[in-house]
Amino acid sequence: MSSLLSTLQELPDDELLPLARSAAIGSLSGGIAHDAGNALFGILGLLELATAGRPVDPDRLRLLRTSAGELDASLRPLLRFARAEGGGTADLAGAVREALDLYLHGDRKDLSLAERLPEGPAPVACRPADVLQACVHVLLSADPRGGLGVEVEDGRLRVRPAGGTETIDTIAARRIAANAGGSLTRDGDALVLALPVA
Repeated sequence: MSSLLSTLQELPDDELLPLARSAAIGSLSGGIAHDAGNALFGILGLLELATAGRPVDPDRLRLLRTSAGELDASLRPLLRFARAEGGGTADLAGAVREALDLYLHGDRKDLSLAERLPEGPAPVACRPADVLQACVHVLLSADPRGGLGVEVEDGRLRVRPAGGTETIDTIAARRIAANAGGSLTRDGDALVLALPVA
């Protein structure tokens, strides 16, 4: 062990830095793999019980949700690290238009749509890909049977099903909104994606 330390101390800085980076990435990966493995063990065990036709009591379902939350918490720093190469600025109105193009197909192509989008860009301090993904998930979280109202103003996307149809506020949509640097909340029968204004 002492010979390894003395060898490392003799290395020039330009050779030591890549070794330190590799060691840090290895340590980070090992910790994430351990945490993810523990959470997945619990999740898979409970899913096996449920798919075998055995009743799963509410306490076990809460455990499943807790395990999934722990897995999410373990992976979130890695995601932030991977995205640290730059935040950027996105056009929320443009992302909503693109999300609507993706959303309005198949059985939704004739959906009644009321939209209030600004003529020009609506800049938000987020990566464009993250904003588009968040917009698509917010649209998917609304139940549009009676049509859909879509509005963009001051860094906020408000999606309201026509006729007061319920919205489905999903964990995935909230997580994706948080990954984009924003939040997803309910305001009456509307879902509101709030992003930091650029």
